[in-house]
Parts: sequence; C-alpha cells; structure tokens
Amino acid sequence: MTSVTGLLAGLNASINQQAFDTGHSSDAGELARTALLESLSVQLRDKLPTLFEPTPHEIRKALASFSGGQEFSTLARDFFARLSYRSLDYYLSRELADHIGVDKRFGNDGDRIAFEVALRQHTFEASKIVEAFAGGWYGKTVWKEDSLSQDKINDFTRYAFKKMGSELGQRRANG
Repeated sequence: MTSVTGLLAGLNASINQQAFDTGHSSDAGELARTALLESLSVQLRDKLPTLFEPTPHEIRKALASFSGGQEFSTLARDFFARLSYRSLDYYLSRELADHIGVDKRFGNDGDRIAFEVALRQHTFEASKIVEAFAGGWYGKTVWKEDSLSQDKINDFTRYAFKKMGSELGQRRANG
C-alpha cells in the first residue's frame, strides 16, 4: 500500500471480489461499501500530513490508530452517519423530484438541496449514539475475546442500527 487511493482501491476491489465469490450483492451492500470508503477516506485524510504525499508507514500508522477505542468510535460514527444518510437518500431521491414546484413541498431545487443538507446533519447528529458506545464495545470485545470475530462484528452492527433507528425515531417524535 503506497497511497490512500491505493488502499481504498484495494479495499473496494476486495469487497467487490467477496460479493462476486459469494454471489451476494445488494443495494444495501453497495450503500455500505460506499459509506465505508468515504469514511475511511475522510478519517485518514484528517490523520495524514497534507503538504506532501504520505509515506506507506504514515498510512499504516494512521490506519492502525483506528484500533483504539476513541478512534474506532469516531470512525464508527462517521460510517453510520454516512450509511444512514445514504440509505434515506436512496429512497427519498426517487420521491423528492415529484415534490418540487409551485404549491409543493419544495418550491425549487434549492429548497430540496437545503433539505438534503439538513438530512445529512440530522443523521450525523443521530449517529452520536453510535459513537457513545462504539469505543467501549470495541475495547471490551478485543480485551475479552482477544480478537474481533465476524459474529461479534455482526452483533455490533445490528445493535448500532437498532440504536440509530431508535435515535432517529426519537428525533422525529420530538421534532
């Protein structure tokens, strides 16, 4: 791995190969893949030097930093915020175009874009709930299990989605 772009391209290729090998590909999987690549790109960019191209050692060090509870929490929050936004936007984008115009929900395309910006902010704020428990979960699981099994990762993911759904529901009821 000689660049962040190379790392992300390799990860993308690996995910695509896994989907091909297992014969399992879905829209939800594509949304998750895109959210993961975006999150890693942004989080790594914030950890690497900006003046010069990072060295492979700097990239590995930045990537390894996610193995700490706080850094994992930040990455998990970013991922679930992006995934939640992309999932909601996936369905809403099909419908929103029918609601732009005179006497409709959105008077013009600018109003629709403002709605999308607000939705992105809403999912980011709701993802705070994931950040609050992710680091503790990660530390406890690694300490107790001495590794991260696929079953534990699946349990975490299900619980994170449950917490996000609950938080978004509460925000809707209170909003």
